[in-house]
Amino acid sequence: MVLLIVATVVGALTPSVIRQISHARVNRAATSVASDFFLAQSMAGRQHFPVLVVFDTTNKTTTITQPPPASTTLISRHYGSDSEYHLITYVASLQSVEVYPNATGNSAITVTLSDGTYTRHVKMSRAGFVRIY
Repeated sequence: MVLLIVATVVGALTPSVIRQISHARVNRAATSVASDFFLAQSMAGRQHFPVLVVFDTTNKTTTITQPPPASTTLISRHYGSDSEYHLITYVASLQSVEVYPNATGNSAITVTLSDGTYTRHVKMSRAGFVRIY
């Protein structure tokens, strides 16, 4: 009888726990993308030179590089299903954005992250404001 009650309680709580874990992964990924924007602003300010944030939606990666001709990779982060985030959808409105030393960008960009059931958006405006919604 006790095992039946325990099994019922565990069965009732399992979907809720799985949903919370899934939402937490997407929220962590959104926070990580926002931190990549802040990191790019910081790197550009320290170097007194623009940096390029490149979004590869096929491989689900974000890469911060120095713009050509140097094209040196400063940092790269993976968001795919084989990463800790397990994202199904990773879409950026632009392929790349250049971040200037005064923390502004050459254009506004929105990155959409999803695990299939829960979606978050990270937006950086041309003025350098970063927002998760």
